[in-house]
Amino acid sequence: MADPRYLPELLTVSAIEPASGEWRLGGDDHWLGMMAARGVDREIAEDLLSALRHGTHRYAPPGAWGRAVNEARESARWGATDAAWRMLRVALTQWIPPGPLLLAPLGLLADPVLGSLITPQRGREILATPRAGESGPAPEPAPDLDPPGLTWLTTTGIHGRPFDAYRCVWVEGADPAGLPALIGDEGAELSAPVHAARAYRPLKQNHEREGVELWEDRAAVMAGRCSEGWAFAFDGQSRQGINHLFQSPAAAASASGRAVVVWREPQRHLADHPAAFHVSVAERGVELYAFTVRGNDIRRSGAIPNTLDPAKFVGSPDTHLDREVRLLETLHAELGISLPCFALSQGSLPMFTTRSWTRAPREGEGFAYLGFVRRRP
Repeated sequence: MADPRYLPELLTVSAIEPASGEWRLGGDDHWLGMMAARGVDREIAEDLLSALRHGTHRYAPPGAWGRAVNEARESARWGATDAAWRMLRVALTQWIPPGPLLLAPLGLLADPVLGSLITPQRGREILATPRAGESGPAPEPAPDLDPPGLTWLTTTGIHGRPFDAYRCVWVEGADPAGLPALIGDEGAELSAPVHAARAYRPLKQNHEREGVELWEDRAAVMAGRCSEGWAFAFDGQSRQGINHLFQSPAAAASASGRAVVVWREPQRHLADHPAAFHVSVAERGVELYAFTVRGNDIRRSGAIPNTLDPAKFVGSPDTHLDREVRLLETLHAELGISLPCFALSQGSLPMFTTRSWTRAPREGEGFAYLGFVRRRP
């Protein structure tokens, strides 16, 4: 650690655990003291901890390997993690260690965007790949991790469990960086990359958030781009339901093209509240069609394409899961939308807060907001 040749790589790896809040040996001061005992300047160590916590750290090695790292980061930044890994795999032979004691580019693990790409299998591939001027046979490439389409939403999610509820806005041909301007809350900006394990923590209740009306339903979304070129804003923790105040953001998102909204609401613990699935499509500020399926009940508007006719997904002996899978398959085939599984379940993407998905109650409309607090006796 005290050797300046290795410090940039080893210090960042050492800082991963304390920066994530999982360091249990006395907090930051204990870790900083350990680094100081190894000759690390305290200010350098503190700056690194801060950068890792805020997602602003960048692994920046020199030479051709460093250029490949930058290119891969830009690809993975919006969700194309398989493409990013392939870039790193090709460039790995050009990695030059700073000294003879470093056998692999360990600093890659601490990059907030690229670090999560290094799964155990890919890590073994790195170690088996000739690099640093060495020669030998290349290992069998690790397979891509992103399945096509949308049906993975029914089987995969955070911590290995499928998403119980999700909603997403797609905007055709848009830059993900422009999504906050289309559907973001006032003053919304993209954050630094946030790991999926931390992205799906619920927002504070409306009554706990200054400036938020009780009827509002603002969503914290991860932003990226799917392989077909649509920008997306994905919420994998939606606790709200589709009610009579719901107002699809599709029209606002489609200011310069086409936009699609999908919302999957789970079944509640009420017999009269089965699972619901909503789809709406808009173009240049005008909603073209929409439908909401709840159980066997259908609400529809506009000229819905025959392939997406919601009547095809109800009234059959299929389970709710079977219907959801068929609908997701149809949406992928009909509209060409998908989502990157790895980025949304194990990777990191920037986030922002959307405008409310519900409108204000009109005069004479009923609305109630209930909050429950469990107190110990």
